[in-house]
Amino acid sequence: MKIKNSMTKIHYVEEGKGDLTLLFIHGWCINSSYWSSQIKYFSRQYKVIAIDLPGFGKSTSIRNEWTIEKYGEDIINVIEKLQLNNVILIGHSMSGEIMLEAALKKHKSIIGLVGVDNFKMIDVQFSQEQLEEMTSFFNQLEKDFSNMGPVYADRMLFHTSTDNTVRTRVKNDISNTDPQVGFLSLAGLIKYGMSEPVKLSELNYKLFLINSDATPTNIIGLEKHCKSSFEILNIHTTGHYPMIEKADEFNRLLELVIQKMDR
Repeated sequence: MKIKNSMTKIHYVEEGKGDLTLLFIHGWCINSSYWSSQIKYFSRQYKVIAIDLPGFGKSTSIRNEWTIEKYGEDIINVIEKLQLNNVILIGHSMSGEIMLEAALKKHKSIIGLVGVDNFKMIDVQFSQEQLEEMTSFFNQLEKDFSNMGPVYADRMLFHTSTDNTVRTRVKNDISNTDPQVGFLSLAGLIKYGMSEPVKLSELNYKLFLINSDATPTNIIGLEKHCKSSFEILNIHTTGHYPMIEKADEFNRLLELVIQKMDR
């Protein structure tokens, strides 16, 4: 199914019924199929929506802006077009920032936020050497996205335990992403990160995070900026894609979070 708005067509999957809606938003350069285990599990009790962000999966858009702010508008558009109520936004990776931006619009239907392996580096300071290395790689990514994107995945997104089928799937999806969309959305994410601590301080929701402990979450930064509090549920021995790497454990943790929100 698709939501049409001007020059944008957003593909989505809808399953289940209920007073509570779980809106799953995938991460950078992947698509809604990464939530297949969650759709099957949670649609038995809730209404479940999983979308392809514009420019990814089966969604399309004729635009020049691939920013977090623009994607935040897309989420509000989905909520309004589908007339969703009691919505919990569940955003993986880059979509943590997207759901944050959507939540800051204070739409009456949004009741909670769950981040998946994101908001881990709030207030983390990088050395000059690290900054130079990141800038160099970013330049290479702009010049040759299809080849350098999978290199980035190998370096940053997997755990030693990550199955080869997951590695291949992710790298193929990155490689097959429209280079302009892939590069500019990442650039938009980096730019958004500069104002992210301030935006977190404006959030009126408790932030729940289901994060892999393969890389640490900077709790000090979250304590400083999350004025409405936060809670981290760690998932062990997994890379950046816990919803497919350890689907059963991930679903159990997400169910716990939903029950806390529904009290």
